[in-house]
Amino acid sequence: MQMMIPQCAGCNQHILDKFILKVLDRHWHGSCLKCADCQMQLAERCFSRSGSVYCKEDFFK
Repeated sequence: MQMMIPQCAGCNQHILDKFILKVLDRHWHGSCLKCADCQMQLAERCFSRSGSVYCKEDFFK
């Protein structure tokens, strides 16, 4: 049985890390999940609009 290696939605590379983030039904490296506006890394919480992810400050602008 072959296991599929997920591809990161941010960098399009395979995710070989121990931990994989899943946001908006897409997989991400922890370092690739960033706000679409300010590019701040999103470690704990993120917000989404129209398929993009944002930090709290940019989401509520």
